[in-house]
Amino acid sequence: MKKIVFVSIITITASLAVLMQVEWGMQKFTDTLNVNPDNLTELKLSLPSDSSYKTTDDHETIQEFVGYLKTVKYKKIRGNEPSELPMSGSMIYLYEDEDADFIVLFEDKVLISHYFYEMKSGTIEMEYLRKYYHSIE
Repeated sequence: MKKIVFVSIITITASLAVLMQVEWGMQKFTDTLNVNPDNLTELKLSLPSDSSYKTTDDHETIQEFVGYLKTVKYKKIRGNEPSELPMSGSMIYLYEDEDADFIVLFEDKVLISHYFYEMKSGTIEMEYLRKYYHSIE
């Protein structure tokens, strides 16, 4: 009987250790938005170093950007208040006809629709944002 209890305790302890390492609450980009990313009609983007916005309504260009954002998993920050944030970030507005949503990209955190997320299993590279920004006519 003692062996069964001992084996049970070891098994439960090992299982709990594994479960504590699992990233619960991970969300896909599409789950964080209030607009449908497949039906976007306009995108506005500004970089932290530039106060002006560039705008595109080209569906393919918008979907390229959305596809890039979909490569990252997001985890909502508890309490919705990160302990620290950089002083500036990239601002993105997404429009689906009359509906709009926004994203503010910081280094490893992102504000999407009034909620803060940590970027997990990937990041949004500033170099990609610069290239995308300069590719918009």
